[in-house]
Amino acid sequence: MLSRRNIRIKVLQSLYAATMSPTINGDLLLEGYKQTCLRTYKLLHFALDHFIMVTSFAVKEAELRSGKLLSTDDDKAFIGILYSNDLVQSLVDNKFWKTEKERLKIEAVTEVDILRNIYNEFSKTEDYQAYWKETRDHRNILLKLLRFTVNHPLFEEIMEDAHAAWVDDKSLILGSMKKIIKALPLTEDFYSEYALDHTLIDDFGRNMLQAVWSQEDELTEHISPTLKNWDIKRVATLDLLILKMAVCEFLYFPTIPTKVTLNEFVEIAKQYSTDKSKDFINGILDRLMKELSAIGKIKKTGRGLVE
Repeated sequence: MLSRRNIRIKVLQSLYAATMSPTINGDLLLEGYKQTCLRTYKLLHFALDHFIMVTSFAVKEAELRSGKLLSTDDDKAFIGILYSNDLVQSLVDNKFWKTEKERLKIEAVTEVDILRNIYNEFSKTEDYQAYWKETRDHRNILLKLLRFTVNHPLFEEIMEDAHAAWVDDKSLILGSMKKIIKALPLTEDFYSEYALDHTLIDDFGRNMLQAVWSQEDELTEHISPTLKNWDIKRVATLDLLILKMAVCEFLYFPTIPTKVTLNEFVEIAKQYSTDKSKDFINGILDRLMKELSAIGKIKKTGRGLVE
């Protein structure tokens, strides 16, 4: 479920955290990085568990409506189909889903009142009213509920409390949940598609982390001359880490095209650093890419061949 961009960001965050801790060593750095990847996988389960809980309040609403002494026609017609439909139940009853929750020790949903409020707000929308009265388009309403839920301030508060990097992982989690809903009803092993790609985590992320950590002096030597009138000590810590990671990718990852590396790290700078950092990073990396290629330091193979 993690892409190379996700991995780059997690490596950057791990390296940045290491700069704040003078006692950290390579083993602790690597372990911390692996835990951030695992937390993202756990967050998918955590978010999906809460989402299912939101749908379950349709059953509780049906119970309340049926218990009214003076019920309306809508009360009599209402059923908790948002939760009881075959699509949601294929997830609720999925053995692999249950096993993974136990293995990952996903805590039971405790924010019941908050989730009930989210359901109550959604239940008043025209989309939901049309759904249970007419269309019964389960997949479509689940996708609409997903967007409503994930972007709700109360839901975001729950996720941020559970995972400090929710802002970084939100789009990834939302994308994975969309795919899951579109794939319903599910087979027993459906989660294999969303499991962590340990080849990517290790062969790409771990190798980059270790290379930046162990080859810091060499990377600095490549970067310093391109700064011209700038002392490398004046470069913001985050910007310098981005430069080191990009140079590392230029030098030690022969199958990744240089243009891809440059564009990816410029985008990361745009997202995580200052307003001026994007242009700064772009200029330095473009210069480095040309200079390192000219002296034969960058050697790409296959589709990553330098143009």
